[in-house]
Amino acid sequence: MPKREEPTMAEEALSDQHPSQTMSDMGTPDLSPVTRAEKILDKLFWAALTIAMIVYFAQFSVTIPFIDLKLWDSWDPAGSGYSAAHVSASGMVVAMWFIKKQKMTIPAWVIGGIFAAIYAVFGWYFATNSLDLLFRPSYGTTADLVIGLSMLVVTFYVSWLYWGPVFPGLGLIFIAYLFVADLLPGPLKGPSLDTHIILTREVQRGIRDITELAARFLWMLVFWGLLLGELGGGKALMALARRLSHGVSGGPAIGSLVSSALTGSFVGGGASNVAITGPVTIPAMKSAGYTPEEAGSVEAMASNASSITPPILGAVAFIMSDLLGVSYLEVIIMSLVPAALWFLAVGTWIMTHAQTHHYRIKPIPTPANINQEGFALAWLYIRSSIIMIVPVTLIVYLVVQAYTLKSAAFFAFLITIVLALVLRVETSVKTWLNAFRNAAMYASSITIIIVIVALIADTLVFTGLGGRLGDVIETVSGGYLVFAAALMVIAGVILGGPLPALPVYFIMIVTFAPVLERMGVPTIATHYVAFYMGALGSITLPVAASCLVAAAIANTTYWPTSVVTAKVSWPLWVYPILFALAPELLLQGDSGPALTWLVIGSAAVVMIGVQSATGGWLMRTMPNWMKAIMYANFGLLVIALLPDDENPPLLIASIAIVLASAAFLFITKGSVSKPVSPNEVAEPSKT
Repeated sequence: MPKREEPTMAEEALSDQHPSQTMSDMGTPDLSPVTRAEKILDKLFWAALTIAMIVYFAQFSVTIPFIDLKLWDSWDPAGSGYSAAHVSASGMVVAMWFIKKQKMTIPAWVIGGIFAAIYAVFGWYFATNSLDLLFRPSYGTTADLVIGLSMLVVTFYVSWLYWGPVFPGLGLIFIAYLFVADLLPGPLKGPSLDTHIILTREVQRGIRDITELAARFLWMLVFWGLLLGELGGGKALMALARRLSHGVSGGPAIGSLVSSALTGSFVGGGASNVAITGPVTIPAMKSAGYTPEEAGSVEAMASNASSITPPILGAVAFIMSDLLGVSYLEVIIMSLVPAALWFLAVGTWIMTHAQTHHYRIKPIPTPANINQEGFALAWLYIRSSIIMIVPVTLIVYLVVQAYTLKSAAFFAFLITIVLALVLRVETSVKTWLNAFRNAAMYASSITIIIVIVALIADTLVFTGLGGRLGDVIETVSGGYLVFAAALMVIAGVILGGPLPALPVYFIMIVTFAPVLERMGVPTIATHYVAFYMGALGSITLPVAASCLVAAAIANTTYWPTSVVTAKVSWPLWVYPILFALAPELLLQGDSGPALTWLVIGSAAVVMIGVQSATGGWLMRTMPNWMKAIMYANFGLLVIALLPDDENPPLLIASIAIVLASAAFLFITKGSVSKPVSPNEVAEPSKT
């Protein structure tokens, strides 16, 4: 059985708790200090977080309205001075995490202190000398290189500890490429560069461009999203999940699908969301009869759906809107069909699988007093809904009205804090402090890995490697769009396993997006495919990070959980290819409403057929030959959508096959001798 040698960040968060510590209502692990050493470390953490918050708010000028009294002016140093200060503050926060991860031993305190000092010196030096650095972009001074390279070494190391070796390793490969580019053959051959130029560029480019986005608004978007659920907004979502679980085939799995997706919409999805909602939803599913592997799989798929679920699609969607220069509302519209297909795929499997295994998966009975919860509880849920809905509505409105993302994130954060204080849904000071700890740690870890993303993206652009890789992709695909899109999906899966969606998105748009655009795919569609891959990679073998965390929570092993997830989610791997082939699925293109709805309808109906075959039920237990027809019909859908023009007759035929199969199974329903019984199947796993 494959095992992972090192636990992930989320597993560390779950396992490092003191025995007396518990989780919040939303399932977030409690990081409250208990021992004397933990209390000292906690004070240092709050000092680092205070610096990070000061740096973030310093970019705004604040004036009291009506009396025109300016409280403070904005601080915006030249060049990359601001992003350097932000990376410095985030690095100090992550240094505190490093000390805790290493069990607060004396070496851990020493090394963590050195890390924090390096980040502090880096922030001070590069922020105060930002103007001078602009005039020496190629030949930095000794101080530039020593301080900057020290920061990069620490960044690569802590990123490896936090996110695993894949992305830091990829970053080192791209840095090494700069030194040997002129020695490589074929399309890999690049310019000959002086060592001093390379080192200066790496030091300076790591805190520009993409890192500037993280400093200005991405950090706050992630920070705010995690706080939103913990400070009261999540209670209404969890109540909704419980309501949806009553009397429905699939029971708590349906509730998990909805609550995890909505909650994760503010977190950004992935393994982090599994760690937050999994401790609540997974035990509920296991108690209803799901095996630990099934419960972990459903939670992983539900949490990753959050990244493409409107209205908040995670931080990547805001960045995509900004890069493309399109309205955020257009990104929301593009996500409607992909999100519906994702929920349809997982929901269909949940319900059909529950029917196939009805002997052990039981619906949760609807309580007799379900509508008699009382005014106090109803008022609590109303207040919780206000905390969730008002900030979300505000940030979407501001972005749609062309406010900057940094302003939208700023106001959303402030209104969330004000509402949480006034409405008092969450009154525990301990929960508030714990929410800030978890949010700051995760948001800061995103900033650190973005530095590596910036270096990779700069290498691809500066050396022209990105364009040449595109030529290789185009050659390997033979110029066929379907194969080029398939290569993009494979690359996204490999990168997306251990990483958050943002790094995956940036690498995909630099390497693959230009190729698809040359093949006729609209730019906005290529960006959406890259965006979608960030959600998909985390549940796909071999490194399915969300499944890894879900398996740990479900008290089972990684591989069986990932296999169940792959069995259920495999059609979702094909849909990014279909988005490139048929932009109608993204409500793009000029095909007209009739063909657009035909494409969407056929995709939905075929998805129901495929997932019913995987679940083993459509009106009744499905025979194997009928399952084969459903899977073959999915191939027919792909053929029907191949360029240059969709084939309406084949699309209609794919719908007819599913409907005819359902009718046949319904008519022959009475001929089935007996339902599946426990004695005819394997016993469910024990926890």
